[in-house]
Amino acid sequence: MLRLRVPSILIWPTSFFRCLPLFFSARPKTPLRVLGVMTFDALHRLRRSTPLPVTRLKAVAALLDFSGCSNAMFDNKDYCRNEIRLTRQILDDAGLEMLVEEFLRRLSDLERKRPPALEGDSQFHAVMSYREAVIRLLLGAVATTALGKHNIEEGIRATYSDDDLQILFRIVMQLQIIDDVLDYSNDMSAGLPSFLTASESLPEEIKRTDQAAIGYANTRDLAYVSDAFPLRIALFLASTGAKTMTRLIRWRFGCLKSEHFLVHKQK
Repeated sequence: MLRLRVPSILIWPTSFFRCLPLFFSARPKTPLRVLGVMTFDALHRLRRSTPLPVTRLKAVAALLDFSGCSNAMFDNKDYCRNEIRLTRQILDDAGLEMLVEEFLRRLSDLERKRPPALEGDSQFHAVMSYREAVIRLLLGAVATTALGKHNIEEGIRATYSDDDLQILFRIVMQLQIIDDVLDYSNDMSAGLPSFLTASESLPEEIKRTDQAAIGYANTRDLAYVSDAFPLRIALFLASTGAKTMTRLIRWRFGCLKSEHFLVHKQK
């Protein structure tokens, strides 16, 4: 049993300290993306007994930044054109030009077919499927870059069959829920589909989002492997954060509703 625990105890902290300088570097742009680079470095060590090569490490960081800018572009949000150009050049120099082209083609197709916001009650599952497809595409592209998958399609399939990538997918979905809660007002104003803007009934969407967070937290269908213990801890923390956020927005909505009722009653 101790032999099984050694990778979890040593490899994950080793990757953490190796990638620690990325928190203070120009790329990737956010702490969450740094954690993503650390995760794939650790998975590479677990599977190949070697750290992720520096060139691939930089490519993963650039790909995460490129993906963030690309999503902002398709959502008509603020983004830096120069950042897209720079990250794409890094990826092209790393020999990933075809991967970037396929990623953009698939992302463009998903965004072109994305469900509209503020539709009927049945729209929630369509929005959730859209959100999941975008996340699987990103993870598939990163897995192709970092773990040697042959192409994005194989990387996407791995998010369904590979236990580590399944847990990572569920972590990112919980983070997506948190992001949708924080961006609720902006998404409403822009008419963008999210977990909370699928229909005009915010209480119903909060309820469905809370149920989705509980569903993503469930790992009983996955085999327990000690190497993945840090990922399970991360999923627990992300799930706790997502469920806390849905409860906070439910409380805030309840308070606003009560204030509106009192004002109306006084009139």
